[in-house]
Amino acid sequence: MAIASVAPRRRRRIRRGVVIKRTVVYLAAVAFTLWIGLPLWFTLTSSFTTPSAFGQIPAPLWPTSPTLDNFIAVLGLGENRGTSATSEVSRVVTGMFHSFLVAGALVIIDLIIAALSAYGLSRYRYRGSQTFFTFVVLSRVVPGIALIGPFFVAFRVSGILDTPFFVLLISYQVFTLPLAIMLLKNYFDQIPREVEEAGAIDGAGRLRILWSIVTPLAVPGLVATAVLVFLESWSELFFAMTMTSQWTVPPILAGFQSLQNFAWTELAAATVLTLIPPVAVAMIFQRFVVAALASGTGK
Repeated sequence: MAIASVAPRRRRRIRRGVVIKRTVVYLAAVAFTLWIGLPLWFTLTSSFTTPSAFGQIPAPLWPTSPTLDNFIAVLGLGENRGTSATSEVSRVVTGMFHSFLVAGALVIIDLIIAALSAYGLSRYRYRGSQTFFTFVVLSRVVPGIALIGPFFVAFRVSGILDTPFFVLLISYQVFTLPLAIMLLKNYFDQIPREVEEAGAIDGAGRLRILWSIVTPLAVPGLVATAVLVFLESWSELFFAMTMTSQWTVPPILAGFQSLQNFAWTELAAATVLTLIPPVAVAMIFQRFVVAALASGTGK
């Protein structure tokens, strides 16, 4: 009888513990969602708010009289209203084009270099290979401020300091190329060597095997790497602000704030516009990114 009475109590304690754990997880998820979502929602609502209505207390969940004037100003379709931000808002579209240009070129270059490097690190064991990969991993933790000086001097001596496209393309390799090598090496490690051996038996060389056999199998990893490189390039601020004159989107957005005036509603509209490309890319290729990041968890 005693044993029979203990079993139900134990089951009740287990169920109570499960309920408590789930409640804590759900509360943490809600808190994290609010922490991330509320600033985004405030930015979105501010982009549709007139400057005169901005700052109402209590703030409405949605503007009572939504307007598209801020987006019109950002896109350069409206008249010059004399604000201090007009010189910046007219450059947002051009800055987005420049960001696309740099990010697209960076993705292509990084995929080519990183694929060859990662494949060599994955398939060959040579003296210094592990040291090289460790150096690649450690290079991710080097702060950009430690490299901006040498880069600036090198660009000035080489005469390309006035060409922001090449300046950003070269300097962005510091933090995007190691990331691409790390991701692709981890993905190549998951591809069985037997498929390559079958290609070698048919007479294919290493480059042919890499191009015709390994690359099609590694498409998810390549897509995920391209997405992450694109997102890092699109949001980079430090190098772009230091070595260019507001050429890409992040320094242009930073330029909305001045000592004389702070056009928050126009900045909010510009922020919403510049968030569309990276959010769209991340949503479209989300499953590839998640699969690539989780590919090494079972090792």
